Amino acid sequence: MLAPAVLCLLAVAGCGAGQQQGFVLESVPGPTTPAPVPTEESPGPETCFDVAGAYTSLMLVPLSTDGPHPGFDPGRAADSVQELAPGMPADLRPAFDSAVADLRAAGDSLQPVEVADLQRTLAPVDDWLQRRCGESAPAH
Repeated sequence: MLAPAVLCLLAVAGCGAGQQQGFVLESVPGPTTPAPVPTEESPGPETCFDVAGAYTSLMLVPLSTDGPHPGFDPGRAADSVQELAPGMPADLRPAFDSAVADLRAAGDSLQPVEVADLQRTLAPVDDWLQRRCGESAPAH
């Protein structure tokens, strides 16, 4: 087992046939990507947190209606999101307003079609979160 390792080292080091060359590592320039230029104003962490909280609570509503939860009321979830609406960025309010209206119209349970509609309605919120709040957290 030692012999193959030694042979590999000799071959890699370039020993043999009178050559006395070693390895020379050169850095190969790779494609450079320019730093992203922010095209939109980044919201503060509190705004990102509020938007993410409202978005998450609306996206979890379909999971809550899957089983028998007699105390669950989608309208109550809609009310809590509507309370946050004044603090939401103006460009997201229409999506949240539509989602709240859809929840209220659904009654006590959501059908698969209504869940798909809710996801489509909230797609701009998801995009907004990824664009404006998707920065990675600093390493500790």
